[in-house]
Amino acid sequence: VYQICQLGTLSSENEIFNKSDLILVLGGDGTILHTSRKAAEYQKPLLGINLGHLGFLAEAEMANLPSILDSLSCKSYKIDRRMMLEAKVIRNQQILKQELALNDVIVSKGVNGRIIHLNLKINGEFVSCYAADGLLVSTPTGSTAYSLSAGGPVIDPGMECLLVTPVCPHTLTSRPIVTHASSLIEIEGTDKNRDIQISIDGQQIVNLAEGDHISIEKSALKTHLIRISGCSFYNILRYKFSTRKE
Repeated sequence: VYQICQLGTLSSENEIFNKSDLILVLGGDGTILHTSRKAAEYQKPLLGINLGHLGFLAEAEMANLPSILDSLSCKSYKIDRRMMLEAKVIRNQQILKQELALNDVIVSKGVNGRIIHLNLKINGEFVSCYAADGLLVSTPTGSTAYSLSAGGPVIDPGMECLLVTPVCPHTLTSRPIVTHASSLIEIEGTDKNRDIQISIDGQQIVNLAEGDHISIEKSALKTHLIRISGCSFYNILRYKFSTRKE
């Protein structure tokens, strides 16, 4: 950033990522999630400074910035490699949209609020038809996000697996499913004239048409998070959720 400012010119996003050694993200978890997709494409590590509420993915608060910069300049940090998802929206046997996700991919009801029916297949095998508000497919990183609120388990982010969590299922028996990281997950809506949408990390939203289906699998890319504090995942989990500000 300093060198770019010295030149006095505005650089394109691609040029900034190409020239950067690392990405410093100031914001909340949403900002980190948004940046992670681009950073993964360029394999650049990123470090989050929390300016939001929970800041679960952030490494530090703004008050710690001077010491953080010292650690970065001395290269005194570790890289935490996080699994990502690759989601494809398929329409008429063509890929309509393809996106990366660090946390989760959500197939959910639209604005009309009516319950939807979703068929789930894993590795081509039919699993179930869910009558629910939606289905979440999460990474271990995303297990502490929306999936946690929907009753899903907490998964250590060092693991590699896929988590499928139904959202408000209209049944007594639907439970989250943890499957192998190499699995191919396919979801298709069976309703006619119902609003169904897909959301990537709570940001990229695509409205689905009748006959569309979604395939989700582990991405070849990973998010590289810079870790300086040395706090374990479970220490962060306990601290962030027990001291959360509403």
